[in-house]
Amino acid sequence: MIGGNRGAALTFLGVPAGLAREREVVRLVATGLSNEDIARELVISPLTAKTHITRAITKLGVRDRVQLVILAYEDGLVGPLS
Repeated sequence: MIGGNRGAALTFLGVPAGLAREREVVRLVATGLSNEDIARELVISPLTAKTHITRAITKLGVRDRVQLVILAYEDGLVGPLS
């Protein structure tokens, strides 16, 4: 199990109020998009995309972007063909 706060991960990926954008960013990270690609997709700045990613990493208790991707797969946010 990845992440020090697994309960938070399930809550986060279940999208409580106010976290829908971060959930979407995690999904896009898990599909392999760069910060710039995510910014274009969501019509936000690359810095805002990076901020969303950093907040998701913190809230989910994972170490880095790679663990964020693993968690997204483990929790079914994305699958092999997403």
